Amino acid sequence: MAAKFPSLAGQLLISHPLQQDENFGETVVLMHVHDREGAMGVILNRPMGKCLGELKVELMGSPLASIPLHLGGPVATDRMAFGGWRFGSRGPAALRYGISEAEAIELTQDEQFHLFAFVGYAGWSPGQLEQELKQKVWVTARFERQHEHLEGRNLWLRLLWQHRPDLLLEMKSPEDLGLN
Repeated sequence: MAAKFPSLAGQLLISHPLQQDENFGETVVLMHVHDREGAMGVILNRPMGKCLGELKVELMGSPLASIPLHLGGPVATDRMAFGGWRFGSRGPAALRYGISEAEAIELTQDEQFHLFAFVGYAGWSPGQLEQELKQKVWVTARFERQHEHLEGRNLWLRLLWQHRPDLLLEMKSPEDLGLN
């Protein structure tokens, strides 16, 4: 019998401060899929500073016009997908990704649902994410209600501080330790 796969779906990946990949430096990725076939998520803390109505003029006046745009990752940056979450009274967030336009319009009426438009996504082939985790490229954490309103670098810093404060010290130390 095969061992149960330790999925990170619904969890966060927080990039290590020394992450060298320009696509993932100082990022927080919300994982949607993680199984033996690979992994997929979206970067939460790369807002594009625009709303959907600014990108697609035909949506001006639509309930979707004010949906914030985020750079979801380096894969398929020519595509956009709706995604988001809702926290219930208890437990983890109910995550959604790949929401149709019609359902996204309906979800704009749900004040509890946080809806975003993601340009691109982050993807890993089978075993790739597991290798990166072994190399300590990522810190894993639960996605919690207290983090849902933080954006940009603040989200990344807050999560590092909460889960790995020792890495913040490493981030602030000079490359030449003789300068300490």
